[in-house]
Amino acid sequence: MDTREKNHAELAPSRSLREAILEERLKEAENIERATDRRGSELARLEILEANLGDAFDDIPEADDRFALLLSPSEPARLWVDMMAYVAMDATARTYRFIWNGGAGRRVLAESEDVAEMKAHILNYVAGQIVARERQIQGLAERQTPSPPNASQTKRNIGVVIWAFAIGLLTGAFCLLALAYLITP
Repeated sequence: MDTREKNHAELAPSRSLREAILEERLKEAENIERATDRRGSELARLEILEANLGDAFDDIPEADDRFALLLSPSEPARLWVDMMAYVAMDATARTYRFIWNGGAGRRVLAESEDVAEMKAHILNYVAGQIVARERQIQGLAERQTPSPPNASQTKRNIGVVIWAFAIGLLTGAFCLLALAYLITP
C-alpha cells in the first residue's frame, strides 16, 4: 500500500454517503441557527437605538426633511439617519458602527457598544449638519442681496452697450458688403 493511499484511508473514516450528507446537513443547520440568532440580535439592538433616538429626532425643524430614522432589514441591517449616514452592527452584533457614505467612500464616524454614547454621536452629527446648512443658506442670502448701483457704474454700463452695438453694426455692414462683392461678377 502506497503512503498516499494510507493517509487517505486514515483521513476518511469508513462511513456511508448518507451519513456524510446527514452530518453536513446538521452542520448547515447549526450555521443557519447561529446566523439567525445573530441577525435577530442585530435587529433588536438597532431597534433599541431607534427607540432611544425617536424623541430627539422630534426636535428637528419641520422644514428640514433630510433626517429620518429608517430601519432597513437588509443584509446587514441598517438604521439610516439621513441619505448619507447610517448605523450598522459589527460582525459580532455587539458594537454599533456609525458610517458615512461619501463621494470618497465609506468612513466610520464612531463605534461603541453603549447605546447612550452612540446616540450622542448621532445627535452631534445631526446638529452639525443642521448648523452647516444654516451657514450655507446664510452665505447664499448674503451673496444674493444686490447692492444698489451707483450713478457712475450705470453710465459706464450704458457706454459699453452703445460701443458693443456700434461695433456689431459696423461688422454686419462690412460682412454684407464683402458678400455682395463676392457674389456679383
